[in-house]
Amino acid sequence: MKAPEPEVEVKLRVVIDGQSLHSSRAGIGSYTYNLVKTYLQFDDVCGVTIIASKACDTAEKLFSQLTTVPAGRSLDKYLPFDALGLSQKFDVYHEPNYIPRPFKKVTVINIFDMSYVLYPQYHPRRRVEMLRFFEHRMRAADRIITASHSAKGEIVDLLKVPASKVAVTPLGVSSGFGRNREDEILFQTLRSRYGLPEYFLLYVGTIEPRKNLERLVEAYGMAKQRLGSSSLGLVLAGGKGWLDGPIYQRVQDLGLMHDVTFTGYVPDQDLPTLYNMAMAFVYPSLYEGFGLPPLEAMACGVPVITSNVSSLPEVVGEAGIMVDPYDVEELSNAIVRVVSSHELRQTLSDKGVRRAAQFTWEECALKTWSVYQECYESRK
Repeated sequence: MKAPEPEVEVKLRVVIDGQSLHSSRAGIGSYTYNLVKTYLQFDDVCGVTIIASKACDTAEKLFSQLTTVPAGRSLDKYLPFDALGLSQKFDVYHEPNYIPRPFKKVTVINIFDMSYVLYPQYHPRRRVEMLRFFEHRMRAADRIITASHSAKGEIVDLLKVPASKVAVTPLGVSSGFGRNREDEILFQTLRSRYGLPEYFLLYVGTIEPRKNLERLVEAYGMAKQRLGSSSLGLVLAGGKGWLDGPIYQRVQDLGLMHDVTFTGYVPDQDLPTLYNMAMAFVYPSLYEGFGLPPLEAMACGVPVITSNVSSLPEVVGEAGIMVDPYDVEELSNAIVRVVSSHELRQTLSDKGVRRAAQFTWEECALKTWSVYQECYESRK
């Protein structure tokens, strides 16, 4: 696979901050991993370097194929490259995690959403204050990359930057996500590993207030009652997030402790099978800059119910059922519709697979590399 060729032959030397790979590979870490992994497939990219503080178990093979430079202490993230004593010469610095280090050459950053401004109550106060403090660095970047037109509009409005400065590069679905409803051995393995029921609705993501899980639990309880089903479970798959306590309490208050399963963090290798086991995927998030889990679910042929807000309609299109995330009854009705109708599930499954095929990491990486080249050329 070849990166797009510039008008003049240019071999860019790109450095990417890989610190997000050291946490569980979700969110920004997942983006960074898949982007860099895809760059390794380009046979004419000769200068990708990763900033890393130590060997990273989740990306060990990836790191072994790349040049790495030490990141130093956590606070060093906010120091200029020169102050870190890094002698490597780079043409482009890509910071996936919002706040860039000062760099004299081309700086490209990712801002995935503006939730820290729009919904500060969903973030720790320290994180909100830090992001607001460093907004001047965000504005100073040569280009801001985001994953949806919805997020782009918010960045332009809230950061007061020209629209031409913000590039939209939708995320992709990894090749491991696809239909596989026949592997009963794998299904049994995961049922045993995570204590899964035979029939269940699925949510994948961090357990945190922004994901609207208290309303999901309530809507599930209502739907379960209407369906008269004692066997339909709800599986919430994801690591603990900020202010997750009320979600567990809501499950107890509704008497659903034996019906709702919390799996904890699920590693990448288990996710495709988990999606394929689900009767439907429910993602009533209150706000998303992109929303990758619904896309992964669609790639696996799982019917999707999601919110009609922020970027989610842009991602899911007409391939899923959209609901008002604040309306518990509407969400419950959607669950009943999908669970009650095999024909509807099949229709949504087919539409979802076709929709998800439009989003690839190869396309994301090509568009991102083009941003590097455009910024580099404009600086010459």
